[in-house]
Amino acid sequence: MTIKDLVEFLDNNPPAFLATLGTCGNPRIRPIQSPLLWEDKIYFCTSNTKNLFKHIQKHSGIEFCSCAKDGTFLRLRANAIFEDNAKVKEAMFEKYPMLKDLYQSPSNATFEVFYLDKLSARKQFLNGEFESL
Repeated sequence: MTIKDLVEFLDNNPPAFLATLGTCGNPRIRPIQSPLLWEDKIYFCTSNTKNLFKHIQKHSGIEFCSCAKDGTFLRLRANAIFEDNAKVKEAMFEKYPMLKDLYQSPSNATFEVFYLDKLSARKQFLNGEFESL
Protein backbone atom coordinates (compact mmCIF):
# COMPACT_ATOMS: atom_id res chain seq x y z
CA MET A 1 0.00 0.00 0.00
CA THR A 2 1.37 3.40 -1.00
CA ILE A 3 0.47 6.94 0.00
CA LYS A 4 -1.28 7.31 -3.39
CA ASP A 5 -3.39 4.25 -2.51
CA LEU A 6 -4.44 5.94 0.75
CA VAL A 7 -5.63 9.10 -0.98
CA GLU A 8 -7.40 7.07 -3.66
CA PHE A 9 -9.25 5.12 -0.95
CA LEU A 10 -10.25 8.37 0.81
CA ASP A 11 -11.33 9.96 -2.49
CA ASN A 12 -13.49 6.94 -3.33
CA ASN A 13 -15.04 6.56 0.13
CA PRO A 14 -16.04 9.96 1.51
CA PRO A 15 -16.36 11.13 4.10
CA ALA A 16 -13.55 10.04 6.40
CA PHE A 17 -14.05 10.64 10.08
CA LEU A 18 -11.36 12.59 11.90
CA ALA A 19 -10.83 12.20 15.64
CA THR A 20 -9.03 14.79 17.75
CA LEU A 21 -8.58 15.41 21.43
CA GLY A 22 -10.90 18.26 22.33
CA THR A 23 -9.78 21.23 24.38
CA CYS A 24 -11.93 19.82 27.21
CA GLY A 25 -9.92 16.57 27.11
CA ASN A 26 -12.69 14.48 25.51
CA PRO A 27 -12.46 12.95 22.03
CA ARG A 28 -14.17 14.74 19.15
CA ILE A 29 -15.05 13.11 15.83
CA ARG A 30 -16.13 14.91 12.69
CA PRO A 31 -16.58 14.07 8.98
CA ILE A 32 -13.95 15.47 6.64
CA GLN A 33 -13.55 14.98 2.91
CA SER A 34 -10.73 17.08 1.54
CA PRO A 35 -7.69 14.81 1.05
CA LEU A 36 -5.04 16.16 -1.30
CA LEU A 37 -1.79 14.44 -2.19
CA TRP A 38 0.95 17.04 -2.61
CA GLU A 39 4.67 16.21 -2.76
CA ASP A 40 4.19 12.85 -1.03
CA LYS A 41 2.16 14.31 1.85
CA ILE A 42 -1.56 14.05 2.51
CA TYR A 43 -3.15 17.44 3.19
CA PHE A 44 -6.58 18.45 4.44
CA CYS A 45 -8.14 21.86 4.96
CA THR A 46 -10.25 23.64 7.54
CA SER A 47 -10.98 27.10 8.89
CA ASN A 48 -9.01 28.62 11.75
CA THR A 49 -12.37 29.67 13.23
CA LYS A 50 -13.40 26.04 13.84
CA ASN A 51 -12.79 23.93 16.93
CA LEU A 52 -10.88 21.44 14.77
CA PHE A 53 -8.17 24.06 14.31
CA LYS A 54 -8.06 24.78 18.06
CA HIS A 55 -7.95 21.09 18.95
CA ILE A 56 -5.04 20.36 16.60
CA GLN A 57 -3.18 23.45 17.83
CA LYS A 58 -3.41 22.09 21.38
CA HIS A 59 -2.78 18.40 20.56
CA SER A 60 -1.58 17.47 17.07
CA GLY A 61 -2.27 13.73 17.36
CA ILE A 62 -5.19 12.73 15.14
CA GLU A 63 -6.79 9.60 13.73
CA PHE A 64 -8.92 9.07 10.60
CA CYS A 65 -11.23 6.23 9.68
CA SER A 66 -12.95 5.64 6.35
CA CYS A 67 -15.03 2.66 5.29
CA ALA A 68 -15.76 1.32 1.82
CA LYS A 69 -19.14 -0.16 0.85
CA ASP A 70 -17.61 -3.65 0.88
CA GLY A 71 -16.69 -3.26 4.57
CA THR A 72 -12.98 -2.61 4.03
CA PHE A 73 -11.85 0.17 6.28
CA LEU A 74 -8.81 2.40 6.44
CA ARG A 75 -7.40 3.87 9.61
CA LEU A 76 -4.76 6.62 9.55
CA ARG A 77 -2.86 7.90 12.57
CA ALA A 78 -0.58 10.94 12.39
CA ASN A 79 0.38 14.31 13.73
CA ALA A 80 -1.43 17.14 11.96
CA ILE A 81 0.89 19.99 11.03
CA PHE A 82 -0.54 23.31 9.83
CA GLU A 83 1.43 24.92 7.03
CA ASP A 84 0.94 28.25 5.29
CA ASN A 85 1.57 26.92 1.78
CA ALA A 86 0.01 28.97 -1.03
CA LYS A 87 0.57 26.25 -3.66
CA VAL A 88 -1.24 23.64 -1.56
CA LYS A 89 -4.09 26.05 -0.90
CA GLU A 90 -4.42 26.72 -4.63
CA ALA A 91 -4.37 22.97 -5.36
CA MET A 92 -7.13 22.47 -2.76
CA PHE A 93 -9.27 25.04 -4.57
CA GLU A 94 -8.63 23.26 -7.88
CA LYS A 95 -9.59 19.85 -6.50
CA TYR A 96 -12.54 21.10 -4.44
CA PRO A 97 -14.37 23.93 -6.28
CA MET A 98 -16.90 24.16 -3.41
CA LEU A 99 -14.17 25.84 -1.34
CA LYS A 100 -14.72 29.01 -3.36
CA ASP A 101 -18.22 29.27 -1.84
CA LEU A 102 -16.78 28.97 1.66
CA TYR A 103 -13.55 30.99 1.42
CA GLN A 104 -13.75 32.95 -1.87
CA SER A 105 -9.98 32.56 -2.49
CA PRO A 106 -6.98 30.50 -1.33
CA SER A 107 -5.56 33.62 0.32
CA ASN A 108 -8.52 33.98 2.70
CA ALA A 109 -7.07 34.55 6.19
CA THR A 110 -9.33 31.87 7.73
CA PHE A 111 -8.42 29.13 5.20
CA GLU A 112 -5.88 26.66 6.62
CA VAL A 113 -4.22 23.50 5.33
CA PHE A 114 -2.53 20.79 7.34
CA TYR A 115 -0.57 17.68 6.41
CA LEU A 116 -0.18 14.33 8.09
CA ASP A 117 3.26 13.84 9.64
CA LYS A 118 4.57 10.57 11.10
CA LEU A 119 1.77 8.80 9.27
CA SER A 120 0.84 5.20 9.95
CA ALA A 121 -1.93 3.52 8.02
CA ARG A 122 -3.77 0.23 8.16
CA LYS A 123 -6.38 -1.09 5.76
CA GLN A 124 -8.45 -3.97 7.12
CA PHE A 125 -10.59 -6.33 5.06
CA LEU A 126 -13.70 -8.24 6.19
CA ASN A 127 -11.78 -11.51 6.22
CA GLY A 128 -9.50 -10.08 8.94
CA GLU A 129 -6.49 -9.58 6.66
CA PHE A 130 -4.86 -6.18 6.58
CA GLU A 131 -2.26 -4.06 4.80
CA SER A 132 -0.07 -1.45 6.47
CA LEU A 133 1.86 1.52 5.18
